[in-house]
Amino acid sequence: MKLLSALAFATLGLSVILTGCSSATRPDNIVTTVAELKPGTAGQVMLTLRFTSESLNAFGFSNSTHKLYLNGTYVGRATCSTPVGLPPLSTATQDVVLTVENAALLRQLSSQPGEATVRYRLETVLNSATEDTELHLRASADGTVDLGKLR
Repeated sequence: MKLLSALAFATLGLSVILTGCSSATRPDNIVTTVAELKPGTAGQVMLTLRFTSESLNAFGFSNSTHKLYLNGTYVGRATCSTPVGLPPLSTATQDVVLTVENAALLRQLSSQPGEATVRYRLETVLNSATEDTELHLRASADGTVDLGKLR
């Protein structure tokens, strides 16, 4: 009876270990923020994003999409297919092209006299795929950004 209990306990322990090793590592927390907005070509703005990993696990994503809101109003969308890898507890930046869909608002905000700092909200989806798993990490971040370079 003792041998059967020990064997059952060992089998349970081994299955827990093997299950933990085979599962994909999910990031604990990846924060995406706007670092800078710079002029681009007609109808576009260069958007510098900062990815901060607050995770103890490394994480990489193959592509991403971002929606930008300024002072609560939708401005445009960026899609990027350049992969990014984040070691544990690290930061990386990436420049993406933002397609401006609300040019009038962007012109209005960037041409106001005085301070060029506005509130933003960034909605992000980071996509990562391995042979057997697909991960879509959704996040939202709020902050302020300087529009001075767009003047």
